[in-house]
Amino acid sequence: MSTLLEVAREHEPRLYPALTFLLSTGVRRGEMLGLKWEDIDFDRQRIHIRRAHVRGEITTPKSGKGRFVAMAPALGSLLIDLFGERRREGLGRGWSEVPEWVFPSQTGGPLDQDNFDRSWRRLRRRAQKAGVRPLKLHCTRHTWASFALASRKSIKWVADQLGHASPMLTLKTYAHSMREEEADLSFADFADLESSGRLYPSPNQSNDLDDENAPDLTGRGRFGMLEHETGLEPATPTLARRCWG
Repeated sequence: MSTLLEVAREHEPRLYPALTFLLSTGVRRGEMLGLKWEDIDFDRQRIHIRRAHVRGEITTPKSGKGRFVAMAPALGSLLIDLFGERRREGLGRGWSEVPEWVFPSQTGGPLDQDNFDRSWRRLRRRAQKAGVRPLKLHCTRHTWASFALASRKSIKWVADQLGHASPMLTLKTYAHSMREEEADLSFADFADLESSGRLYPSPNQSNDLDDENAPDLTGRGRFGMLEHETGLEPATPTLARRCWG
């Protein structure tokens, strides 16, 4: 993706910030085109996705409701620079204020989807000459989700960021991006063996551990639990008594 962004920066400068935004958030194209400056919260480092611009119409996001997506510091810096660029551009054209759309058309209105797609196709052709395989724009969304899951973000968090109706959809679509093996089992290591020593002898030890003073013990006595051949076995303490007694 770095080569693609480099080509965009050089040959499609107006497309570059939009493409970077898609790769940095995983939002849909229509949600990006429908973004306004009022939707960006620089203080809380988040972006409110509340509308989409699709085929010339302003509508709700695909999920039918708005959501907040996290904004990485690098993306925040890019958007601040972009706002300054929009202000200079507006002053040069005699506009009284900065266009409300983050990624506007040349006239300051919402960017038409067909015009955006034409810019994307030009960029893709140039990128192919630089060795980048032909990609669909939706790959920006897949790239973000794959990287997020590979970095161990939770399924629920990724689903919320993408605007999926259910984490099950996220899992079904991007399960291949999750790690298949997990070698770190420290979360399940409750025994401090180095300081306390082994609590019970290893099961493969010989019978010479039998207690000479208790010949009537069964084999279970070798593992620290006294049980006579006759009589009732004492009741086992419950988990609650062990934790709270």
